Amino acid sequence: MLTLLEIENIAVIEKAFIEPAEGFNVLTGETGAGKSLLIDSLDLVLGGRGRRELVRAGADFASVRASFYCPSLAPFLEELGLTPEEDGSVLLRRRIYRDGRSLCGIGAETVPLSTLRAVGGRLAAIHGQHDGIALLSPAAHIDFIDGFAADGELLADYRAKFDEYKEARRRLEEARAGAETRRARIDFLEFQVREISDAALRDGEEEELTERRDLLASAEELAAGSERAAEASAAALDALSGAASAAEEVAAVDKSVGENASRLREMYYELQEIHRDLASYSSRVEYNPAELADIEERLGVIYRLERKYGLTVADVLSVLKKASAELDELTFAEEHGDELEDEARAKLAIARSAAEKLSQARRAAGEELCRRICGELAFLDMPKTRVSLKITPCELWEKGAERAELLISTNPAEEPKPLAKVASGGELSRIMLAMKSVFTAESDTAVIVFDEIDTGVSGRAAEKIALKISELAKGRQVLCITHLPVIAAAASRHFLIEKDADTLLTRVRPIEGAERERELARIIRGDHVTAAALENARELLGNNRVNAD
Repeated sequence: MLTLLEIENIAVIEKAFIEPAEGFNVLTGETGAGKSLLIDSLDLVLGGRGRRELVRAGADFASVRASFYCPSLAPFLEELGLTPEEDGSVLLRRRIYRDGRSLCGIGAETVPLSTLRAVGGRLAAIHGQHDGIALLSPAAHIDFIDGFAADGELLADYRAKFDEYKEARRRLEEARAGAETRRARIDFLEFQVREISDAALRDGEEEELTERRDLLASAEELAAGSERAAEASAAALDALSGAASAAEEVAAVDKSVGENASRLREMYYELQEIHRDLASYSSRVEYNPAELADIEERLGVIYRLERKYGLTVADVLSVLKKASAELDELTFAEEHGDELEDEARAKLAIARSAAEKLSQARRAAGEELCRRICGELAFLDMPKTRVSLKITPCELWEKGAERAELLISTNPAEEPKPLAKVASGGELSRIMLAMKSVFTAESDTAVIVFDEIDTGVSGRAAEKIALKISELAKGRQVLCITHLPVIAAAASRHFLIEKDADTLLTRVRPIEGAERERELARIIRGDHVTAAALENARELLGNNRVNAD
C-alpha cells in the first residue's frame, strides 16, 4: 500500500503530503483546486512522462516521493539488481528540472526511468477519464483483450517473429527492385560514402578546431593584454617589494608587525609567480593567419556535411555506416534474390503460426471477459446489458492476425453495436469501471487510483459505483477523486484539496467529523451550504458506517 506521498513544487503545489489509509481513500475539492495535480504527481513518480510545465513558477525543480509497503516486491527488485529494504518498504523518487532533465531513484539508488516505470507498474495502477476515450476507440480494444488474457509472452513471441518476417520481406523487395532504380540508389549511396569518407571525420575534431580557431582569432588581443598585465605586475612587484622590506625593518623592532611583514613577503613571492606566468604566456601567443585559414577551411567542410547529413559529426558518421551497409546489401541483392524469397516465405509461415496461438488465447479470454463485464454491469445497475467481442481476421500486423472490437447492447431488443454509438456518458463510466473491476480482480496491484471515473453518473448508479469501489478496496488500497457525495461518503479516509485564499497555492489535508460533513454538504449543495445539505451529508456518512459494520 501507499504509505506516504510527498510533493514539492508541482505547479500550484509548493509542498504537500498525504498519508493514505488502508482501504478506500477519497479526495475532493472545488474545481481548480488542483486535484488532478495529485494524480499527475503520483503518475510522475510511478514513471510517467515528466513535463517541464509541472515545475512550479519560480522553482528550479519539482519532486515527488512515494513510499509503499510491499514486501512481496522484494524478489522483483533483486531481479533488477536493487537491494530491498528489510522492513518491506519501497521508496520511489522522481525529480524533474526546468531545463527538462529528470532524476529517478528507488530507495537510495539512482535508476533509469525504465526501471522506475517497471517497479511503479507493479505497485500502483491509475485509471482516469482518458481511459474512457480509449474505450471508445476500437483500436485500443485488442489491448484490453490482451491485458485480460495475460498473453504477454505469446504477444512478444509473435512480434519478434513478425519483425523478422518484415525484415526478410524488406530485403526481398529491395532485391526485386528494378535494375534502374537499384542502380540509381547505388549511385547515390556510393556518392554519400565517398563524400563522407573523403572528409575523414573524427569525433571531437570540431570542438578542438573551434577552440583553436577562437584562440588564434584573438591572438593579437591576448598578446597585448597579457603584456600589459605583465608590465603592470612588474611595477606592482617593485612596490610590493618595497612595502615588504619596510615592514620587515619595522618588525625587526616591533614584533607585532611581523605577521603583516610575512604576509607582504608571501604576496610578493606569489605575485612574482603570477608575473612570470603572464610574461611566459605573452611570449607564447602567436598570431598565425595561415593556420587560422586552414582551420576555417576544415570547419567549413565539417559544417557543410553536418548541414547535409545531420546535426553533429556523430550523425554524419552514422549516415556513413548505414549507407555503407545498405550499399553492400544492394550490390549483392541479385545474387541472393532466390535465397531471400525462400527466407521470407519461411518467416511468414512462422509468424502465422505464432499469430494463431495468440488468436486462440484472445478468443478464449474475450468470451470470459465479456461474461465478467456483464456480471459487473449487472451490479452497477445495467442488468440487461450484453457485451460481445467482434474479431475480424486481417493481414498480419504488429498485433496479430485480427482486429478486435467490444460491442455492447443496453437494450435486449437490439443487437450489440460499437460503444461510441450506444453508450451515454454515465453508461460509459460504468462500463469502464466494470472493466477495471475485472482487470483489478486478476491483478496483484495493491494500489488502485480512480481519477473522476464517475462522470455523468448520479442517483442509484452512483450508489452502486460507491459500493463497487468499496468492494475493490477490500484487500487493497484505493484512492479516488470524485465529485459525487455518495462516493465521497463511502470512503474510510477523506482528504480535502483546497487553494489558500492568500497565496493561491494548493494544500491537501485529511478531514473528519464536522469538517467532513461540511465538505460533503458543499458537494451536494455548492458553496451555499444549507442545513438540509448538512443533514443529507450526515445521513450519507451514517449509511456508510452502517454498511461498513
